[in-house]
Amino acid sequence: MKRIFFFGLIISLFTLATSANAQTASADSLMAYSGSYTFASGSPIQKFTVTSDKGELFGEADSYGKNKLLKQPKADTYKSTSSYGSVITFTRDAATKSVTGFTMAIEGNELSAKKDKP
Repeated sequence: MKRIFFFGLIISLFTLATSANAQTASADSLMAYSGSYTFASGSPIQKFTVTSDKGELFGEADSYGKNKLLKQPKADTYKSTSSYGSVITFTRDAATKSVTGFTMAIEGNELSAKKDKP
């Protein structure tokens, strides 16, 4: 009986540790997207700020308030919970794999932004 309890305890602790590591890895990977992005001159949006909090990603266009960004099946792609429902696909540098910008599909248009240097 003690042996069964011991193995159950070990399995429970392993499961808890694995899920905690998965959350940390997810939060760490979201940090790659975080930052400020600038659109080209004349764009209807000037700045877009991406932040992460408690394992979730948020985006804010100019100062219109932030909205949650929901992960989509396609790599580096998120959908905004804003009323516009824009889809954001982050772009990466081919050599370093760091996030360099994104394209935003919004109301039949596509806008591009470059990530600002920290």
